[in-house]
Amino acid sequence: MKTTNHEPDIIEKHITILMKQSENKPKYYNYDEAIDLAGNGWYNIGLLITLSITLLAMCLDLFSFSFVVAFSSCDFQLSLVQKSILVSVPFTGPVLTAYAWGYFSDTRGRKKSMAIGMLVSFVMSTLCAFSPNWIVMGVLKLIGTCFCSSAQSASYALLGESCAGRVKAPYLLIMTSTVHLGLPTYTTLAYFVGKLDFFYDLGYISFVPWRLLVLIMALPLGLAAVLLLFFFESPKFVLNAGKEGQALNILRKIYKRNGGLEKYPVHYLTLNEDGNIKRNGKSLLVSLWQQSAPLFKPPLLQNTLILYYLIVISYSVSGSLYVWLPFIAKAFTTPALNHTEGLCALVKLTSSISSETTACSSSSSIVELPVVLTSIASGVFFSTFNVIMSKFASRRKASLIVIYAFAAVCCALTTLIPNHIAGLFYFGVFSTSLCMGPLFAYFVDLVPTSFRGMAACLGVMVARISSVAGINLVGPFITSHCSVTFYCLSAFALSGVLVSLLLPADKRKSSTNK
Repeated sequence: MKTTNHEPDIIEKHITILMKQSENKPKYYNYDEAIDLAGNGWYNIGLLITLSITLLAMCLDLFSFSFVVAFSSCDFQLSLVQKSILVSVPFTGPVLTAYAWGYFSDTRGRKKSMAIGMLVSFVMSTLCAFSPNWIVMGVLKLIGTCFCSSAQSASYALLGESCAGRVKAPYLLIMTSTVHLGLPTYTTLAYFVGKLDFFYDLGYISFVPWRLLVLIMALPLGLAAVLLLFFFESPKFVLNAGKEGQALNILRKIYKRNGGLEKYPVHYLTLNEDGNIKRNGKSLLVSLWQQSAPLFKPPLLQNTLILYYLIVISYSVSGSLYVWLPFIAKAFTTPALNHTEGLCALVKLTSSISSETTACSSSSSIVELPVVLTSIASGVFFSTFNVIMSKFASRRKASLIVIYAFAAVCCALTTLIPNHIAGLFYFGVFSTSLCMGPLFAYFVDLVPTSFRGMAACLGVMVARISSVAGINLVGPFITSHCSVTFYCLSAFALSGVLVSLLLPADKRKSSTNK
């Protein structure tokens, strides 16, 4: 067969055509590349503000209820048992529903779970202000806290999955700082509302200041529910559910809101992890098991146990001690205090002051100025510290080690220093709850998208149980064995340093497989 001299030219043409086709062929981007290309701008800043308000609303709804119970004691003629039941209600709600919210968040969406939770909680809290008796108030508050507890875990997942890798960790820590503003916010509001004096007869109830306080605390829940309507579902959750086109559409909208002027370059998306398990035709119990069991099996088991143990330390130590902060601040100003004694003298004095308090005091005497000033100073300090931590967000492991070590030292110094001012200082400047931001950020990075909501919601349940356990175990023991209690808590916090060493090493850049 005779060959022609045109064959090299034909081959070159084919190569040129193939090269042009490969250049025109759209590139496949993994999710981390795609969210980075969406940029960081007004959408992300707005989402950060909205989720910060959502977290603050949850804190106000959960933890301000103790003041509401104190204010309503005379109105409802509450006994000590009835007060104890009501005060425990906000802790009970998150424990009962954490598992359900984790499942809902992983199967129906992060934004949807929060929007429903905030709306229902707003309605229940508003109705709570018009409760005719303590039983109705307790039931309404239980329902409300069951729903608003969805915010703590879903907010971290939604923000972490909707932000570029370079700002994800700092934003998560900045959002966490709003949690520490909860105490000064509701304490200050309770102080000023408690000083009001009005009475409106509505027939079946009397509208008095404490009912106004309940309505004020409910407003942030409604605001959060409205603000969430202006943002999108997590595009990573949508992609994980197999809806690539919808995920791309969300990413384009985020890119546009962030100020993107050119066309969004991503046309095809890939996810470097297994997508969500299809559960059609399976019973609810089987579906729940499939959603949670992988957390307690290799390769996720070790990280799950480490994170939950650190959560137990964080919430049990802070919860068991900070419940005493308002009472210690009140005892700090009493003339009976010997200024040469340490913090344990203040603790003993709080029990004697509490025993002398009348069963039915006026609203204005429940929250006093020293309590307000102490809570403001504490909230500002910890919020500022969290913002500073955001500058070192890539060093989460190191941050956890430093916080636990600092807490252990401060716990010991509160009893070793024979001066109540120094003891109060060491008591006030440590908080293992500062670990909350880095710990929940770890859930975003170490747990696959399909199980991230469940892992975080179970973390919330562990946190609430730890707080209740810490309060009930340490509370009665600290008045009779104060020094021993602080030494034990110091050792417990020190164990957090050792366990934190088992976490994966810090990296400057987020892993691309999450």
